[in-house]
Amino acid sequence: MEKRPPHIRFYLRKYDDQPYWSVIATFTGQPHVLKGVVLDSFEADEADDMVDLLNLQDMKTRGILRHP
Repeated sequence: MEKRPPHIRFYLRKYDDQPYWSVIATFTGQPHVLKGVVLDSFEADEADDMVDLLNLQDMKTRGILRHP
C-alpha cells in the first residue's frame, strides 16, 4: 500500500477495468460517502478537484491549516 502523509485523508483511485475515478477515504480504503452520495465515477479532473476540496476542509477542521 502506498504511504501517504498523515494529513491526507482522501486520495484518488482508478480501477483498471473502469474509465472513472473514485475518491477514497484513507481510513476505510473505500469510496468516500458524502451526505449519502458515494464519491465514485468521476472524470479525472472532477475527482482531483473533489479530493483537493475534501482534504482542504479536513485540514481546516483539524487545525492543520488556519482559517483566513
